Amino acid sequence: MVTLRGTLIAVLLLAPAVHAQRVEAALDLGGAALRYADTLSTGAATITPRVTADWASNLIEASGTYSQFTSGGWSTQGLFSAAHFIPTERGLFGEVGGFAGGSIHDDGTRTGEFVANLRAHFPRGTSEFFFGVGGGRTSDGFEARSLLLGEAGVSIGSTPQSLLLTITPTMVSDSIKYADTQATLSWNRETVGLAALLGFRLGDQLTTLGAHARAWGNVSAIFQVAPRLGLVAAGGSYPVDPTQGFPGGRFISLSVRITRIGGSNQQAPLPVVVEPPSSDLTPATPAAIGFTATRNKGGAVILRVNAPGARVVEINGDFTNWTPIQLLPAEPGWWTTSLTIKPGKYQMNLRIDGGQWSVPPGVLAMVDEFGGAVGLLVIE
Repeated sequence: MVTLRGTLIAVLLLAPAVHAQRVEAALDLGGAALRYADTLSTGAATITPRVTADWASNLIEASGTYSQFTSGGWSTQGLFSAAHFIPTERGLFGEVGGFAGGSIHDDGTRTGEFVANLRAHFPRGTSEFFFGVGGGRTSDGFEARSLLLGEAGVSIGSTPQSLLLTITPTMVSDSIKYADTQATLSWNRETVGLAALLGFRLGDQLTTLGAHARAWGNVSAIFQVAPRLGLVAAGGSYPVDPTQGFPGGRFISLSVRITRIGGSNQQAPLPVVVEPPSSDLTPATPAAIGFTATRNKGGAVILRVNAPGARVVEINGDFTNWTPIQLLPAEPGWWTTSLTIKPGKYQMNLRIDGGQWSVPPGVLAMVDEFGGAVGLLVIE
């Protein structure tokens, strides 16, 4: 469960104000070799479904894993999270959210956890600083205890590479106090996505967590073999979860990922994998060097892109339900379209000659909830 919780926190912390309407479902089918606390080794066949939905300024995610162990027995883990993002006039974002999860094992053991969070996001170009607090209850199957945590960190960069640094001090009742620091690096190129995580734990419970409790790390890679089909490989170590009593260990896993996305043509969750450009592109794709958005006297919004040498210019955004719209050529080097858009803050991207979607020049770049880069367009 600690791995699921860490992934969830990373996703939520990277998410700005969400406007896109999107539902994504994914199913991982595979297996893993596990070694718990450097003493017990086993293998497992795993099934992991996941559903993510966002609309307006809300984000919901649900996931679960069923494991059938080669040594006998089974276990299930589940996680549900929700977040509501609140933009401000100064471009900052507040967030109210929480997550709940737990596990059931064949021997009758049950664990659970519930946490509510408040966060503040301070975007600066392609980077973001954030901090937050949370509290809730946790159970290791024998005793229910209170849980308090803090969060602070910074995300740097966006697709094709980004870095997330976090520190999470945690207190379980009055007896367990520790702080986890983590660095997550992602790198993406066309049909390959890579991610690496390094973590270190500080606290007064280190002597009870085993020889490998102070530091852990893992890497993962996804290879897109078809638009909705990928191969996912991962390996490394993970720490003890003192909140629910899960042991730390090491793992190697391999799975097939089937993905279905509705309402958007954005890329898959981290590691992000983007579709390769069409084969008829020249090596040097023209780039956009200017972008404007103005409202005319009739109330329509005129979007203009300066892309000298381009053959096709497209935009998409939550104001188009993430459906690409092709701009029309205007004066030399400029492309334009006229749309009816109400005043507000929107996410959008730009594509030149069928290449990768990118943030228009001059538009504030943000990291979306799936680790991709989007532009924050403000319409007065």
